[in-house]
Amino acid sequence: MEKDKVVLRTYNSTWKFERKIYSIDRIRLLVPINIDDAAYLIMGLLITILLLKIFPFLNHIPFIIRYVLLPWGLMKFLTKKKFDGKMPHKFLLGYLQYLTLPKAFSRFQDCREYKKGVFTDIAWRGKEIIDMTDLLIKRKGAKNHV
Repeated sequence: MEKDKVVLRTYNSTWKFERKIYSIDRIRLLVPINIDDAAYLIMGLLITILLLKIFPFLNHIPFIIRYVLLPWGLMKFLTKKKFDGKMPHKFLLGYLQYLTLPKAFSRFQDCREYKKGVFTDIAWRGKEIIDMTDLLIKRKGAKNHV
């Protein structure tokens, strides 16, 4: 059984290394910060500020929760959570793209109208339906030859 194993080596991770911030100017950080996490933290802070401008009643929330915990929670959500194997913002963009696409396609081109009989919503076909389909095809073929 051991002889059947084949080891395939890939070097994809060779060029992917984590970029970290170890200090800001001359101030050394206690823990190295991932650059992507820092960018998402700043984006979470901007989203929080935008929400506070839109909904002024949120200003009654304590400062630590508003400007530290909420952006940190958004950063963790955006970097760790995956929907359907995608990051949340990429999943949202894909879903919005799906909503804006035409609902009917014919040969990968959008079409506004389907002709009668071109599209069927039958997901499972029993023996009776197959027999009926064969009968209809035979009748249509007989009409074309006459």
